Amino acid sequence: MISMARKIKFKKLKISQNLAQLIIVMAGVFLGMLLTEWNTSRKSSRKKEVVIEQIQIELISNQKILESSIEHKKPFFESLDSLERSVSDELGDELFFNRPFLERFPGWQGVGGGLLDNSMYETAKYSDVIPEMDIELVREISKVYNTQNIYNGLRESFINQFFMMNSTTTYDDALRLIRQIGQELGGYEWKLQQEYKVVLEKLENRND
Repeated sequence: MISMARKIKFKKLKISQNLAQLIIVMAGVFLGMLLTEWNTSRKSSRKKEVVIEQIQIELISNQKILESSIEHKKPFFESLDSLERSVSDELGDELFFNRPFLERFPGWQGVGGGLLDNSMYETAKYSDVIPEMDIELVREISKVYNTQNIYNGLRESFINQFFMMNSTTTYDDALRLIRQIGQELGGYEWKLQQEYKVVLEKLENRND
């Protein structure tokens, strides 16, 4: 018969083995959780970086559209003062559509080079990326996109006003609209240029 001492020793050994197995299982579970968390964090970090890179590309593209628009319109608006001085009272009261548009406004290049895109920023807003970004960077990005939206809306408004011109529109009416475009749209173009410069510099140096 197995002695009592040997039975106790056997039980203790069994308990030790079970405890060791339990510790190994718990350590495996803990390491698995750490690995899962690390993978999740890495994927989240990469996702954030991809979104920021796409926003940067979008803003650079918008900056180029804006600069091209300004460059094309510059000669016309530089000559607008002399054009207005050449319009007599009699000519100003003349119905605008009595003559071709480009005869009235030689060198006119339109109200702008196209809508400034915000699709990547809108995508980021409805994802879980924005809360993980640096608050100062988010503030600058939000600011420039808000200015873009105002600019796009103003540009659309001026285009609609062009379409609203009719057989009663005078040359003076059209001149006032053109001058308003130069002042208001031009003001937002200048503002956007400054904001693009700031936010793109921050995006470029974000990892420094």
